[in-house]
Formats: sequence, C-alpha cells, structure tokens
Amino acid sequence: MKPQGEDENRHLGTLLFNTLEREMRLWRAPVLRNGCIQGSDISPSQYQEVIVWVHEMSSIFQFCLETFALGVCVLNRLLATVKTQLKYLKCMAITSLILAAKINEEVEVIASVKDLLEQSGCKFSIAEIHRMERIILIKLQWDLYIATPIDFIHIVSIN
Repeated sequence: MKPQGEDENRHLGTLLFNTLEREMRLWRAPVLRNGCIQGSDISPSQYQEVIVWVHEMSSIFQFCLETFALGVCVLNRLLATVKTQLKYLKCMAITSLILAAKINEEVEVIASVKDLLEQSGCKFSIAEIHRMERIILIKLQWDLYIATPIDFIHIVSIN
C-alpha cells in the first residue's frame, strides 16, 4: 500500500518539472550592456517605468494578474530577441499585454483594440498595434506562452 499523498506528490513534481522545462527552453531576458538593454537605447529605469505602466494598464483594463505576468514575459522575450529603439517600447509593451489578454482573458473582458488604446491614452493607431502584433508573433515564432512566476504559484497552491 502506498503512503497517502504519494500520487499527489508525484503529480506535483511532474507539473513543476514540465513547467520549469518549458520556461528553461523559452525564457529570455533582456541583457544590459553599457547601461542599456543590449541592442537598444533603453535604460533600466525606462524599462522599469514601462513595466509599471503596463501594470497600470492591466489594472485599468481589469485583466487578471496572469495576463500582466504573461505580457511582461512576452515583452522580455521580444527585447531579448530584437534590436529596438525607445520610441517603440510603449507600443511593444501595450501590444504584448494585448496579446497576453487574447491568450488568458475571456472574450467578454477584452475590449476592442480601439477602446484599449483610448483607455490607455496611447497615441498609437490600430494599424500600428496590428503591425506590432505581427512582428511579435513572427519574432517569437507564434509561441507566446511561457511559464510565468504565477504559474509556479498556482501549481504549488493547487496541489
């Protein structure tokens, strides 16, 4: 007879292992070089400001915390993959959040891109957001989902 909980422990270990394996394969972080994110003119403080702004937008849009976490992970992977300029950072950030919402949120929760842009106060056009969506999807090979810290918390708390 197996001790009580052995199956649950094995299941928890498998879930954690699979999630960690996916994260290790896909996770990329922007690298700092000469006081800026490598391949850009974005300083750490500018990056931090945009992350705070993305969190504020996520709250305004009433997205769940998982959407915010995934949006930041998508943005990080993109910044680690492409050379960019500061003037595109906010567009990349809001588009990463919108893509994360399309994955995590219920359809009823997500407003149209036009409404999201109005709520955020962004000066980007709908066409610019759609163009950035295509760029992100192509650069990240259409694989947007990466394990986030929230996923690990959920795995441990559920089991």
